[in-house]
Amino acid sequence: MKLLFPTAVEQITLKAGEQRQAALLSGKATASDIAAGLALGQAVAAVFVARAGTDGMRTAGGSPALWQSLADGAAARGEIPWKSQDRPARPPMLAAFGSVRAWMMTPDDIVKERPPAPPSTSSGLMARELDEVKGAVENLTRAQIATVYKWADGVSTPAPPGHWNFIAAPYVREAQFSEVRTARAFALLNMALHDAAVGCWETKFAYFNPRPSQLDPEIKTVIGLPNFPSYTSGHSTFSSAAAEVLSYLFPSSATFFNEQKDEASISRMYGGIHYRSDIEMGKEHGKRIAGYTVRFARLDGADR
Repeated sequence: MKLLFPTAVEQITLKAGEQRQAALLSGKATASDIAAGLALGQAVAAVFVARAGTDGMRTAGGSPALWQSLADGAAARGEIPWKSQDRPARPPMLAAFGSVRAWMMTPDDIVKERPPAPPSTSSGLMARELDEVKGAVENLTRAQIATVYKWADGVSTPAPPGHWNFIAAPYVREAQFSEVRTARAFALLNMALHDAAVGCWETKFAYFNPRPSQLDPEIKTVIGLPNFPSYTSGHSTFSSAAAEVLSYLFPSSATFFNEQKDEASISRMYGGIHYRSDIEMGKEHGKRIAGYTVRFARLDGADR
């Protein structure tokens, strides 16, 4: 956490100290227990810090040459390339994140699981999907507007991966998981969410598909327009992956998790920022990605 949030080092250090002090004062652990645990935790953290230094995140922003090549590639395929709708226009966000190292998937797996191409920007299907977005935005009900804002979460929030952690937390608590099982549950959920991000971003920049409001400027988005290509929907991919992992962990609540997945996904059409194909293919993609994590979990020994 200190590596990820360097401006919060003092606060993180104080919290860690409080936790150790609580363990000592409550009689849960002796001083030697705490010292041994601290040493072990630091050794484990060193492995993850080393991995983070070489996982590709430092170059995930891409370069002007990459950004231009992506636009040129889409145009060469006869498609309308994505363009930043920000004013002034900005480079796309994390254009090379699809090459960041995943947890459960190899680079070949990421490419193998990539969804097929979206509808051509010159096709009748794309025209119909564009009309669907416009019609949805122009005829929103109060309930649909509430759904848009529920899943947008607001500026500077950890949506949607953080939203799914908030969903998971009460299920972990009510199941009365031990510390060890709690760590495993959140590890499985967040490894799948990370892999969903890698897979989704690899797809987005492979196709470089324009947002609805680029093709039809009359579409007024209900929420902020993300500054990266449309296909597939990140919310759909994240939410499907999360629902799949949580359904494995808490199978009796699978119906609820899938309802939340569908709600999160359709919220992006209501917001005017995604087509139907972005949503449906994102959900399928997220489920396949989560399958790697669920298959790992079934064989990790925790159920024995």
